[in-house]
Amino acid sequence: MKSAIFSSAIAIFATLATALPTAAPAEPTVGSPAPPQVQVLQVINSSAVVNINEDTPGTALGVSTTGIVSRTNKGHNSQALVKFDFPQGLGGHKCRLAFGSPAHFSGTGEIQVYTIGDANIASATFNQRPFRDQFKGTFRVSGWGEAEVVDVSGLTFDCPTQGPKAYEVVSVGDNNEVVWYAAWGGLRIDVL
Repeated sequence: MKSAIFSSAIAIFATLATALPTAAPAEPTVGSPAPPQVQVLQVINSSAVVNINEDTPGTALGVSTTGIVSRTNKGHNSQALVKFDFPQGLGGHKCRLAFGSPAHFSGTGEIQVYTIGDANIASATFNQRPFRDQFKGTFRVSGWGEAEVVDVSGLTFDCPTQGPKAYEVVSVGDNNEVVWYAAWGGLRIDVL
């Protein structure tokens, strides 16, 4: 009896499955090829985050587990210096800066990333820090997942062969704040 019911149920599901309409294959958009899918081979998370604050310009805040980037009332800037330790064996690969999983965001949610002249950031202050070097790109944080890339200028680059490299993350616009926990979010390097 049970096997007859089971066989009948299988037959009904098979009939229903073949009767369902199938979706037409998606048509490619004319004139704009699909973006290539890039496989991420490795993710490099930050090894240190140091927040620097305009309101306490001579105070070294030290290494933190939280990155804070903000600007309020046309001042009161907080910026984050973020260090990465690149392992051996990345020669010949491309690296890409990415941002995701913020803990909090408000205002424009936009941040810019710059290379800085030295990876020794532990004792940096707002007044004494490595010089800001090259603009790398802009992100817009508008949700809890991956940030939208607004300006991709230099986000992808040749991976260094090995060693530390640091970046500065700054606010774009006024009354803006982006906060992340370095252990699982914020600025990272995707090895392609």
